[in-house]
Order: sequence, then C-alpha cells, then structure tokens
Amino acid sequence: MALPPSLSPDGYELQFATNHLGHALLIKKLLPLMRKTTSPPGRVILVSSTTFRGAPKGGILFDKLKTPQDMRLGGRWLRYSQSKLANLLYARELARRVPEVLAFSITPGVVNTALVREASLLEKAVVYMTARVQSVEEGAYNLLWAVGVRDGEVERGAFYEPVGVRSRLESEASRDGKLAERLWEWTEGELERWM
Repeated sequence: MALPPSLSPDGYELQFATNHLGHALLIKKLLPLMRKTTSPPGRVILVSSTTFRGAPKGGILFDKLKTPQDMRLGGRWLRYSQSKLANLLYARELARRVPEVLAFSITPGVVNTALVREASLLEKAVVYMTARVQSVEEGAYNLLWAVGVRDGEVERGAFYEPVGVRSRLESEASRDGKLAERLWEWTEGELERWM
C-alpha cells in the first residue's frame, strides 16, 4: 500500500501489478472451473478500498501502467487508489460479462495493521481523523460476510463496506462503464502471455 515508485519484475507499476493484474490472472485461470460450479455459483470477491475515490484524473492511467508513475504530489496514494479502483471496476465488469459467477467487491475498512501503524505521522493523523480504525479481527468481518452471504442477498458487481453494507460511495471513474470495459480489454490483452 502506498509504495514508492517502482516496477514489478515483468515491467508494470508495482501496486497495479500486485493488486490488479495478479488477481485478474488467477481469476482468468479459475474461470473455466467456476463457470461449471452452479449450486452455489462460483464466487469472486475482490478486495478493494474506499481509497478508490483518490485515483488519478481519468481513473486508470493506461499509458503509464508500464512505468513507475513517479508523480510528485501524492503519487504513492494515487497509484494505490488506481489499483483499488481497478479491483472495483473489474468486479463490476466480471459480473456483467460472466453472470454465472457471483462477483462483487468489498473493503475491509481501515484495519490496524502494519500498513497503518507504519504510516507517517501526517498519514496516521489523516487516517485517524477520517476513519474508524478497526482491530485486525474486525477487519476480517466483511470478508467473512462476503464468503458466507447467500447468492440472492448480494448484488452482483456491487461494492460492500463493513459489514455487508452496499456502498453508496461513488466517483466519476467508479461509475464509468466504458472505463470498466476498457480495463477488462486491456487486462485480457496483457494476460495473454501467461495463458
């Protein structure tokens, strides 16, 4: 989370590679089996974050995904937020394109892990003033809900905050169906070399 500018070994911005591409590859490899699982349906839960709202203008910087995206002001948070927006958009597009699989995204909320504990003093102040920081145990509640919720009790492609609350948080980018389609197509193209 919020790492300095860097690239993955295969040449992608590191947070985007870790938080989006790696997950998308695993999903792509599991989809044939998941499509056969009908009762209950196969389930994909993407872990996003409410920080998706802090993604760069335009949402996903496609032309810079193979660069470290060394932005001066707030760059590490912009890169992280972009990767979390990708999780949310990918879940929505997966739900649209593969309706036989139950796909949606969640946030665990702000959890008191090393990611928060090792933040700078200013970042900690912002976190503690703007969010309820949960224990590690509480941070697992939304994921546990997502794993156990019945198919008819969850909206496909939706984003859920703790615990099991359909989020109303939106951004221009998170509502952009064309951006979700573009991300899907871009991701499909990039993953071809690993299939």
